[in-house]
Amino acid sequence: MVAGVTGSSRESIAIHFTDGTTLAVERGARGIHVILETAEDSPAAKGMPRPTRRQSEYLEFIRKYLNRYGRAPAETDIQRHFMVTAPSVNQMVRSLERRGFIERDRNSSGKAVPRSIRLIWGG
Repeated sequence: MVAGVTGSSRESIAIHFTDGTTLAVERGARGIHVILETAEDSPAAKGMPRPTRRQSEYLEFIRKYLNRYGRAPAETDIQRHFMVTAPSVNQMVRSLERRGFIERDRNSSGKAVPRSIRLIWGG
C-alpha cells in the first residue's frame, strides 16, 4: 500500500510504501534509473549516519550533476552553484567523504583526483 509520493524535481520521484519500501525513479542523461530500497536496505537500518540538511543539498546537487552531465562536478561547479567560497566547498566535500556519503579517487601522492566524486549515499 502506498504511504506517500515525493518528487524533488521533474526528473525524479519516490514512491514510499507502508512496509518501509521505497521505489525511486530518476530520469538521467543515459535513460531512466529505478532503485528499489527495502526497509532492511535503508541507510538508517544499516546504522549509517544521515546527512544534515545542508549536506543533503550538496549530495542532491552532485546526484543531479552526475545524471545530467555523466561526470562528477568540479569543486568550482559546486562553488558556483551554492555561491560559497572555495574553502567552504572543499571542507564540505571532505566532510561528505569522511562521513561515507561520497568517495573520491586519489593519485599516487594521496591527493583527490578532480571530478572523481562517486555517490555512496542513496538516501
